[in-house]
Amino acid sequence: MKKIILFVLSLFLGLALYAQSADTVTEILDAPEVTVGQICYISASAQGFISDDASFEDAVRALSENGQISASAVAGDSATLSDIAAVYSKLFNVDGGLLYKVSNCSPRYAFKNMKAQGLIPASHDPSQKLSGREALSLFTKCNMKFGENPFTEEL
Repeated sequence: MKKIILFVLSLFLGLALYAQSADTVTEILDAPEVTVGQICYISASAQGFISDDASFEDAVRALSENGQISASAVAGDSATLSDIAAVYSKLFNVDGGLLYKVSNCSPRYAFKNMKAQGLIPASHDPSQKLSGREALSLFTKCNMKFGENPFTEEL
């Protein structure tokens, strides 16, 4: 029951708060393994860096140009849990510990920080792959913990 509620909440937040294309959100939800491009699309769209009809490649390019991901990131690659944690940490401007700050929100320390805050279960591994539903569920948890992202205007 909890998974169904998180799924519905994720879908609602994805559609209502950030006005992302319904087809794109559905594609992300249905993905057996979420890609770097899909995670970047969620973040870049929420920050207003891309339009609703932009491609996943456009989203990766937008985040790279804004210094939020590596310039070598490839949209079609499977995203690891540590990659997802880093993108979401930058989206929500998450405050972390000393090594997190010194490493400029590296995926390793973003993952450790989210794990320490209880957003990622202790049994999860940083190299683990997530489905689209799981990635949007983590997005919802981050949104609930850290509030609306600071890059968007009031709706």
